[in-house]
Amino acid sequence: MAGNGSAAVDEAAADDPVGTAAADLVQTRRNVAALGSAIHSAHLTAASPALARAVQAQQNLYEALDVEFGLLTSAQVADRLGSRAAARRNAATTARAAGRLLALRRGNRLLYPGFQFTAAGIRPVIADLRLLGDRHGWHEAGLIEWLLGPTTLLDGARPVDVLGDSDRLLAVAEASFGVSW
Repeated sequence: MAGNGSAAVDEAAADDPVGTAAADLVQTRRNVAALGSAIHSAHLTAASPALARAVQAQQNLYEALDVEFGLLTSAQVADRLGSRAAARRNAATTARAAGRLLALRRGNRLLYPGFQFTAAGIRPVIADLRLLGDRHGWHEAGLIEWLLGPTTLLDGARPVDVLGDSDRLLAVAEASFGVSW
């Protein structure tokens, strides 16, 4: 954000604790302003603190996903798949419609988590996971969030960390998805 002095604050933060505190304060003020504007724009009059925390936790998870694995556009998916089609985004759309890819809606775009791909293309286990999720009423975002969360069924590891072991992943998914409280 040009002109708001944040570069100077960020530079100071690198040198001393006071600078770090100042940078945190600047970021907090930005976050509060953005959240206030978003709540106002959505005409929400009673957004509970719990709802705000849940939305922020979800956004933090998606940011971490992007940093660790990447969130790919449909054009980037086409590149990964070696598509030469004129309508490049059709490769991702077609694979998703066929149940072979998971996507997240971020704003008005669909983004595809990078963990779904190997050098050879789309991991086949994603289609199996989507089928299993469909059987248990799980939506795509829920599946992606489940993949990123540690589970005792994997001794604290995340399902995304065992994508290469399809049988193990699907057994854990079946055990997790079938639980009712």
